[in-house]
Amino acid sequence: MKILLINPSQEKVYGIKLMPAYPPLGLLYVGTVLKNSGHEVRLLDIDTEGINEDKFKDVFKEFDPAAVGITSVTPTINDALKWARISKGIKNIPVVLGGIHATITAEEIIVNDSVDIVVVGEGEATADELFRELEQPSPNLRNIKGIWFKEKGRPTICAARPLIDNLDMLPFPDIALIKNANAFMPPDATDLPVATIITSRGCPGECSFCCVKQIFSRRFRARSVKNIIAEIKELINRNGIKEIHIADDTFTLIKQRVLDFCREIKNQNIKVNFQFMNGLRADFVDRDILTALKETGFKTVGYGVESANPEILKNIKKHIPLETTKKAFKLSKELGFETWAFLIFGLPGESEYTIRETIDFSKEIDPDFAKFYILKPYPGSEVYKQLKKDNLLLSDNYDDYGIYTKPVHRLAGLEPQRIIYWQKRAYREFYLRPGKIISQIRRVKSIKQLRLVFNAIKLVLHNMFKNQEQ
Repeated sequence: MKILLINPSQEKVYGIKLMPAYPPLGLLYVGTVLKNSGHEVRLLDIDTEGINEDKFKDVFKEFDPAAVGITSVTPTINDALKWARISKGIKNIPVVLGGIHATITAEEIIVNDSVDIVVVGEGEATADELFRELEQPSPNLRNIKGIWFKEKGRPTICAARPLIDNLDMLPFPDIALIKNANAFMPPDATDLPVATIITSRGCPGECSFCCVKQIFSRRFRARSVKNIIAEIKELINRNGIKEIHIADDTFTLIKQRVLDFCREIKNQNIKVNFQFMNGLRADFVDRDILTALKETGFKTVGYGVESANPEILKNIKKHIPLETTKKAFKLSKELGFETWAFLIFGLPGESEYTIRETIDFSKEIDPDFAKFYILKPYPGSEVYKQLKKDNLLLSDNYDDYGIYTKPVHRLAGLEPQRIIYWQKRAYREFYLRPGKIISQIRRVKSIKQLRLVFNAIKLVLHNMFKNQEQ
C-alpha cells in the first residue's frame, strides 16, 4: 500500500519564521513500522521541502498514495487539516490524523469532512494494524484499538490501545525517510549533523501545564541500555551523526539506568556530543548522575524552573522546592556544564509581584541562558481546563498557540499586555547586565561556540523587541 505521511509546517509552533529544529520523530517511528510491514512510504516534510499547494499536488499525483497520514500538535492542527482537505480534493482516499493534538481532541477532529480516522495515543501498533486493514477490499475498523472512525458518516470510537510495554520492540526510526534530513537546524547544536532519539516514554510528574501525559501517560517506560547504544552506533556509522539530542521528558528518573548508559558509552568508546532537548528535572539529578553525564560528553543541562513563587509552584503541581532547584544549578556549574533555565510567565496565580520574584530568582541562580516563556495553555492540560472554566481564554484559534506568540489568556489582575511587558523586561534585565555580557564573550573560544551564542541571542532579541501585541 502506498502511504503518504505528512509533517505540517512548524511555523505556527514558533510563531515566527524558523526552519524546524528537529525531524518529526513520532512520524519517523510510524513510517518505519509501516515500511517494515511492506508498505511504500513517502514522508513529506512541508517546511524542509518548501512545499506549497501547487508543489503538494505535484508530489501527491506523482506518488499516487492509497492513504494519507498526518501528524499534529496544537499549533499545527490547522495546517494539518488544510493538507487533509487538499488531499481529499485530489483523491478520495482514507485520511488519518494522529499526534498529541488529534489524541486530545479526537471527538472534535473526527467530525471534519476531510478526516476519516483519528489515531489516539501511541501510534506505532495502531498504524500497523490500521493500514493492514485498510488494504482489505472491505475493511472493518471496529476491532482496531486506539482509533475514532466514521461508520456510515457517524463518528465511532473503538477500544483504547494499551501502552507499548516493551519499547525495545520498536524499530529504530529510519532517517532515510526524511528527504532533507540535514535541513533541520537545532539552535543549540554544536556539531552537525544532529539526530534525535527518545530512550523512554512517560513522566510521573503532575505539572498542570503539560499535556504530554495524555499520549504517553505518567507511567515511565524505558528502553534497555543495550537497545539505545545499538541505535546510537547505527546513527553514527550509517548516517555520520556527530551529535545526538535526547528527547525524553525524564531521562534521569532511574539513576542506575543513567549510570549504566554512561558506562557503556565510555566502554564502547563512542565519540559523539550529547544534548537534552527538554531539559532535566532538578529533583532527579545528583553529583553521581551529573558527573557521569559530563564524562560521557554532555556539555549542557537545563532545568524547568517555571516560577520562583512557592504558591504558583503548588498551583501547577510542580513539586520541586526552590532550594532543590538552586542546588541543581550550583552543582551543574561546579561540574562545568553550560546551564539553561526555563521559566514561564502567566501561570495561574501570577501577578506582577510574582513575576518580579521569578526574574530576581533567575538572576540569583544565574544560568548561562534563561528562556522566559509566556504560558500556552494547550488543550488536554489541567491549566487549559481551569482557564476555560473561568472564562479566561482569549482565543480558540490554535494558530495563536505558538511558543513565541502573544498570550491567549488573561488572569485576574494581570492583562496580556502586562505579561508581554514583563517578558521583555525579564530578557533585558537578565541579559543586559555587564557581568552577563562579559561572561558570554568569554565563553566564545571557537566558531562552534560563536554559532551557539549567536543563535541563542537571535531568539533573545526577538523576545526582547518584537511587538507581540499586534
